[in-house]
Amino acid sequence: MKINKTNEIELLDCTLRDGGHITGSYFGKEVIYDIAQKMIQSKIDILEAGFLKDCTFNPDYALYNNVAEALSLLPPKANGVKYALLVQEDQYDDSKLEPCNLDIEIIRISFHDYDLKEGLDFSKRIVDKGYQVYINPINLVGYSDRQVLDIIQRVNEIHPYAFSIVDTFGSMLKSDLVRLLYMIDNNLDPSINLGLHLHENQSLSYSLAQAFIEMKPPTRGITVDGSLYGMGRVPGNLCIELIMEYMNHTHAKGYSMEPVYDAIDEYIVDIKKRIPWGYSTAYALSAQHRVHRTFAEYLLNKGTLKTKQINQILSMIAPDKKTRWNKDYIEQLYIEYQSRTVDDHVAIEKLRDSISGKTVLLLASGSSINSAEASIREKCGQDSVVSLSANFIWDKYQCDFAFFTNFKRWDFYGGRETASEKIITSNLLSSGMDAEYVVNFADYAFSNNHLFDNCGIMLLKLVVSLGASRVILAGYDGFSGGNNFAAQHLEKEISTDHWEENCEMRKLISEIATQVPIEFLTTSLYQGKV
Repeated sequence: MKINKTNEIELLDCTLRDGGHITGSYFGKEVIYDIAQKMIQSKIDILEAGFLKDCTFNPDYALYNNVAEALSLLPPKANGVKYALLVQEDQYDDSKLEPCNLDIEIIRISFHDYDLKEGLDFSKRIVDKGYQVYINPINLVGYSDRQVLDIIQRVNEIHPYAFSIVDTFGSMLKSDLVRLLYMIDNNLDPSINLGLHLHENQSLSYSLAQAFIEMKPPTRGITVDGSLYGMGRVPGNLCIELIMEYMNHTHAKGYSMEPVYDAIDEYIVDIKKRIPWGYSTAYALSAQHRVHRTFAEYLLNKGTLKTKQINQILSMIAPDKKTRWNKDYIEQLYIEYQSRTVDDHVAIEKLRDSISGKTVLLLASGSSINSAEASIREKCGQDSVVSLSANFIWDKYQCDFAFFTNFKRWDFYGGRETASEKIITSNLLSSGMDAEYVVNFADYAFSNNHLFDNCGIMLLKLVVSLGASRVILAGYDGFSGGNNFAAQHLEKEISTDHWEENCEMRKLISEIATQVPIEFLTTSLYQGKV
């Protein structure tokens, strides 16, 4: 029987690997070197330097085809620090990996439950190349007891250096940790170490890491992962600096913290300002429902749902769909949730009487309207112009109609006294607040056979269908990196990749302009040819 030499508690910093989910693995050559250098100075036990992946090598990215490429960016090891790389089995041709020469001694291997056989076979090949292999099954917390015991049996045959409990969806509670630790420790070969990788969905990573350390089996080594400042895909990871300080305090480990804080101050703080991560209720809900985090991310990025509605949609996900991201599936659930059908014939005919043959001014909430108040008032004051606002009511001018498609905005404005007659789409009926007009959500939420429920486009489609003869757009600014809205309370979290939505909006407005004349009263990123 092989014996692992360590019975220690080791900490592994995965900033350059897991943190790369935030930046697309881009750090810059000098930053990769300096973060590694600072973590070596801190005497961290293991530094994970990035991903092994089939890629075109670029020294500014922590992505490598082999050990040699990784070593070209890293400082010499010191202070007993070990280097590691992580590979996802279905994203790498392992024939490119050199036999181990101890420059990088650890390879960590992840794989999905539906790739279990392939992942374990892959792990065996890497063990045979002489590496200390960590087998990290994605979402082990989601495995049944029988599945855990089955994988342990195969792991014992392969005999890697370590086997990890990976809480991919951040759903683990202390009771789950106790159950898994007891089951694994009593069935895993005693010479195989245990690892723990946590996420911050429920703000439990620090407490779970402490519990894992204090429950350490007396004859088995353990490894706990973390990253600088918790850097990783929202909501992030265990903060490595916290668990290092904890180990210094409780186990006299002797980690040097000043280089760690320098790395955070010099590099990570700035990244977090540009691409935030941290606790979010939507991701806490995804953990509690034990579903893939990207389902929550999709619903959150819609910007139309309150937390309770995100919770309701997540609860609709079928058990066999929970762990594998499927955009088409969650979009269909979202459409089903939104598409409460009503008989809107009477409402449509009344609105047609007001709008058919008229010039309409559509007022969106872009910041440009604040400097165009006089022009907007002048246009709206003309007898032939009907004005409608999109998902808000402006305190400087109340339009003839206020159109709402968004739960958050309707919840804010729906109960207010206003001169504007209110039009809502049918998905908002569950709010319990009345409106003068209700129209079917699904009739206006699709463009080119896919869901695109931007309120400005939906309102534009509505007035065109009602026979408007001309359309003037104000406040249709487009999304940018600055202040996007006319008032602070309207601000929402804007995706960093707003270029795609701006392009889609410009395209749709151009298409609708073939049916009715459209002019922009305020400057817009949607203007111009597609």
